[in-house]
Amino acid sequence: MVSASAASAAVFLLLLLLRSLMGPVMAEVYFSSLPRNLIVSASPKPGQVLEAGVDNITITWGLNQSLPPNTAAAYKEVKVRLCYAPKSQVDRAWRKTTDDLKKDKTCQFGITQQPYSEVNSTFVYSVERNIPTATYFIRVYAVDSSGAVVAYGQTTDANKKADLFDVVGITGRHASLDVAAACFSAFSVFSLVFFFVLERKKTKI
Repeated sequence: MVSASAASAAVFLLLLLLRSLMGPVMAEVYFSSLPRNLIVSASPKPGQVLEAGVDNITITWGLNQSLPPNTAAAYKEVKVRLCYAPKSQVDRAWRKTTDDLKKDKTCQFGITQQPYSEVNSTFVYSVERNIPTATYFIRVYAVDSSGAVVAYGQTTDANKKADLFDVVGITGRHASLDVAAACFSAFSVFSLVFFFVLERKKTKI
């Protein structure tokens, strides 16, 4: 029969194992604790309006050159994301900014994820068709080998008010559909008039 002390030891070892496996996943990272070590720029001009499913955004990022080179020693990957500006978060709880990155809903749209490079990197993003109408900015997260976010950079200022751009989403109707509907309506009216005239002629005969 297994003693109580042996059972307790086994449970303790199991908890330690689970903690070692889940520690990196469960670790809380707060945005306010992250250093802004990356310089990020994007092609849209302040206030520019882009169309979802049509336009592209060229994004460039790299380490702030005023920092020591070994600053990025722990950076293994970068995650580039499209983020809501504060004006597009008002009265929208599903876009709410939270300091805990696991709960934060500011940057919901992934653009690209790739290995970190010591030289500046560039990526051309085609604005996807499912991007809703809103005001946005770009943020880049640096991630370490455990998957934890350790630094960031963004195209706007700390208050997220400068260098913002707009995206106009797809409403669900396309111009070609409107044209087709108009043609069908015109054809229907023409057919109605044609058959009306034909019936009148038959009646006179």
